Amino acid sequence: MAGGSIHQLFEDHVRRAPERTALIAGPTRLTYGELDAAAGRLAARLSVTEGLPPSGATLAVATDRVPDVVVAMLAVLKAGHAYTVIAPDTPRREIRRRLEAVRAGAVLTHRALSAGVDEGGRPAVLLDEEDVPEDRRVSPDGAGRADGASGALTSSAGGGVSGGDGAQGAATVLFTAGTTGEARPVACGHGLLRAAHAAWAGVLGLTPEDRLLTLARPETTEFTGAWIRALCSGATLVLGEGAREVAAAGWTDGGSAAGGQPDVAGSHAAGSHTAGHLALAERVTVAEVGPAGAVRLVEGELPELRLLLVGGEPLSLGGQLRLQGLLPVPDARVLVTYGTAEVAGCGTWFEPGQLAGPVARPERAAYLGVPFPGCAAEVRKGEIWLTPPGGGDAVPTGDVGRRETDGPLEFRGRLDQRVTIAGRTVDTYRIEAALAGHPEVEAAVVTGEQDRTGQRIVAFVVPAEGATSTVASLRAGLSGLVPAGDLPDLVVRLRALPRNAAGKVDRGALPLPPSAGAHRAVGKGGSGGESVPGHLVVGALVGVVACFLSFALTDVLWPGATDRTGIPGPWSGLFGLLYVVEGVAFGVGAGFLLAGRRGMVRRGGPGTLTTLAHLAVVWLLVAWWPQDNFYRLAAKRDWERQAALVYSFNVPLMLAAAIVALWAVRRSAGAAKT
Repeated sequence: MAGGSIHQLFEDHVRRAPERTALIAGPTRLTYGELDAAAGRLAARLSVTEGLPPSGATLAVATDRVPDVVVAMLAVLKAGHAYTVIAPDTPRREIRRRLEAVRAGAVLTHRALSAGVDEGGRPAVLLDEEDVPEDRRVSPDGAGRADGASGALTSSAGGGVSGGDGAQGAATVLFTAGTTGEARPVACGHGLLRAAHAAWAGVLGLTPEDRLLTLARPETTEFTGAWIRALCSGATLVLGEGAREVAAAGWTDGGSAAGGQPDVAGSHAAGSHTAGHLALAERVTVAEVGPAGAVRLVEGELPELRLLLVGGEPLSLGGQLRLQGLLPVPDARVLVTYGTAEVAGCGTWFEPGQLAGPVARPERAAYLGVPFPGCAAEVRKGEIWLTPPGGGDAVPTGDVGRRETDGPLEFRGRLDQRVTIAGRTVDTYRIEAALAGHPEVEAAVVTGEQDRTGQRIVAFVVPAEGATSTVASLRAGLSGLVPAGDLPDLVVRLRALPRNAAGKVDRGALPLPPSAGAHRAVGKGGSGGESVPGHLVVGALVGVVACFLSFALTDVLWPGATDRTGIPGPWSGLFGLLYVVEGVAFGVGAGFLLAGRRGMVRRGGPGTLTTLAHLAVVWLLVAWWPQDNFYRLAAKRDWERQAALVYSFNVPLMLAAAIVALWAVRRSAGAAKT
């Protein structure tokens, strides 16, 4: 592997052309000289921060401000440490787990975010504090050390950090995507990242004249690859709106670690642009996006885009060819890239020219191509194994692939997404690929669901515009493409597939399918004769019965509670309507008690909190009927009964609302997890 640190490649370009633009984030432009100076100042602060571990430790960067996140990453490297990025909108429990997993020695964040990431008593370096005095700064040579092997992360048993680069130490700790399980930390050393940069350079050919747009979030493997590809080649890194508020934030000069504070007006302006508008305005020549983002990106006129890199999820050959046809630049390239965190995202690349000839059904095939220079890819018992750039042990990916003799690697799904139905294994990717080729299907995900009716294959389908196919015709279209026993038992129509913060399909967020036999039409409109799930029917019946019981039992339980004698109109009628509303709310709450929890569980979040939230919703609905009747019979100065009412109903209702609010917030945060 090449010697030296990864950030030294960046510093080489600082010395060659300090005036060249290095980073564009909203209205902010930082030259190579300015970016390096900002990172150097922060590295100097790290060198004198009390409680910070010796060089070679891992420091966590947790900020939602750009370009501070890039400055912090470079500063950590300059100070001789390794960085890991944690999104501050990650659920707090997951933040704690990740900090412990990487054994973080400190957290670099902003004051406004520090409370949310303050876990374990670690030192906090606030990015919005003043720089250290001139006489306490370390020299560039001292700040640029990367030889701290004493604290380097190495492989460990029991779920610790894997990877590392031996004596040269870790440069970053990346987390696996966690699409089907808990995200796992992987340490990547300077040698690995330098080898990855050399491999990318050999295929992509980036020059200082290029402007590279990335839509990845800073905590992802894709983002680390993007900044290395751009800043270690002397090119300009353009941060796009795909990173949500991080990349859409606007900046003005003067203040933070990167030399700026957030500009609210600029933030809204930047957020209003589409990726295509941003690429056009910034004269982007290279863009890195996922398949969905690629389609939106090329919808606009991009006269200078010469290279489109598509990764993160499989892209069909048909989709790749369509993208190629939309690029206006002669000889513009569309490349599919593939790689896991264990190989720093540098695994294989594909473009159609690697094929020996035309493919009969390009919509049903997705290729990963050939290894980057210095890498290796092989298929062992159907599973893809990747060897990192520069050599090392091959690592399993969990992805299924196949390769014809001397041909490109073809993606064939994931092992952990296969399901067992009636004792046999069902290849869900094969069904998904067949559905993707259906003219009335825009996207599809196939899973196996199990409930009290038994096991079944469920297809979640996003229909194409104007589609009118029914389940029967869809199944007929799959005949001959998949085994008869693998035809979907149930088809659920969705407006869009749920996606996580990284833009990948979030299978855990797919809605609960209706009960067995409740087939749905594929068309955009109409229900297609779908039946109502059984638990909803039972809940509705219970609700109706409870509602009528409340009307019948009010005067039995609280004699005289509904007596409106002496109340003048129209107030008498309004109070009568109030009694009806209370009874209806009681009935709805009773029905929700039986039927509501299943949908809440499907939305995700901690099980105990979900149960409490379910009961809280029930209480918020049913409590008004008994509470109001007790109040009507309580004398104004009956302080004992008044206090009992307040603490039996009013206070619990407030607590119930707080529990629901907490559940909603935790769910919202969980939806952003990578």
